[in-house]
Amino acid sequence: MDSITILYSPLSQRFLSILLWTPKSGCTTYNKWVFLKIGLFEKVLQDTEGDVHRYRDFVYRKEPDYTQGLTKNLLEAKKDIHKLVRNPYKRAVSSFLHTICSEWLICKFDSDINKGLSFKKFLNHLKSLGPNINTIERHIAPQYIDGEEQFITKYIQLENFNNHITEIEKTYGLLKTPHSQISKSFHHFSERMVQKGEYAEAILTVEIFAGRLPTYESFYNKETKELVKVIFAKDFEIYGYDKDNIIR
Repeated sequence: MDSITILYSPLSQRFLSILLWTPKSGCTTYNKWVFLKIGLFEKVLQDTEGDVHRYRDFVYRKEPDYTQGLTKNLLEAKKDIHKLVRNPYKRAVSSFLHTICSEWLICKFDSDINKGLSFKKFLNHLKSLGPNINTIERHIAPQYIDGEEQFITKYIQLENFNNHITEIEKTYGLLKTPHSQISKSFHHFSERMVQKGEYAEAILTVEIFAGRLPTYESFYNKETKELVKVIFAKDFEIYGYDKDNIIR
């Protein structure tokens, strides 16, 4: 239970279910949706200029009854627990792109944002960590946390987000939210990922963000695909993703 309360930053108070997530798995859209549903989105805009992550961590989670209420709900098991998950192939690329533009992350790979990093080296370093990979920064660690399936009622695949959210809104009698209202974020790379080529071993620096980004498929050759299968094996297994399909 400690792993859920510490690592997930659950969104639960004032809502009918407990909602879990990990970074680089659509969490910005997910958090926006939650704050919209519980009537706090205007506060997010007002207090943190629309930064849902800052609002969640420094306002919402600081409420006096947050930790106590969350622990009570987990112990009593009266609320459904949902977790948002993402295709490990796409998340690995997203984590890599996040790393090469983040000085505080790329230094863990013996580099900096000017020297850059290749996707293959990024993955080989993660593989070399073995079980310790679960202790690293959550933006690059696996989504799965040991034993989580004992608590979680339903997994929401990001690739089918709209349908899952519509189902949740119907289940709890919530008003339908237009996806366009919550899907835009400066965190998102997907719209600019249009450059095709062979980027599995290419050293990329922060400068790449000034133009078009490589497509997800461009980062994969036989070796990088196998590395992702090994590193994120539990994500594939528990969340039901096809190891042969990079996109879905």
